[in-house]
Amino acid sequence: MDLLALTDFNLVARHGGFGKAARATGRPKATLSRRVGDLEGSLDLRLFERGARNLKLTEEGRALFERTGVLLAELDETAAEIASGGRKPKGRLRISAPLLFSQTAMGRIAAGFTLKFPEVRLEVTTEDRAVDMIEEGYDLVIRVNPDPDESLVGRAFLRDRLVVVASPQLPRTGGPAPGVARGTGERQIWHVKTEAG
Repeated sequence: MDLLALTDFNLVARHGGFGKAARATGRPKATLSRRVGDLEGSLDLRLFERGARNLKLTEEGRALFERTGVLLAELDETAAEIASGGRKPKGRLRISAPLLFSQTAMGRIAAGFTLKFPEVRLEVTTEDRAVDMIEEGYDLVIRVNPDPDESLVGRAFLRDRLVVVASPQLPRTGGPAPGVARGTGERQIWHVKTEAG
């Protein structure tokens, strides 16, 4: 069944005639008449009783109008919804984020998100451990340098630069740099050279 012909049939039925439908919609009366005629031909039945001054739905035409009017309205609503970007998000969004990121950036990001999508309830868990996104029911996991996982889709949204810094007094005193332990308790000495030598 031709959807355009069905739409034009519904316009004519709703407005009570070809001329009225043409004036209300700005569509040519001849186009409306041709499409309704094509629809009647494809269904092999009359949808309107055409009188000298008025147009009346046949029993079959009335049944078709009542059943398809709702469907066409839903199609129009769906098309408008898709064109406008769909429904507004709502519900719960579960997020796992690292501790440092949560302390420095998550509050600002969450506040902006909540203003934009007030019907979404954020549930943020702060943790540095590896999580199983699917098993633990997270919608979003934020991690620094995560292990690649081909079953998930990831995107870098921030870049970080690591810089070694020291007290300005350190090179002047000539003493050894304080030890940096990586869980072993051993002292480590770093020799750092600057561009000046």
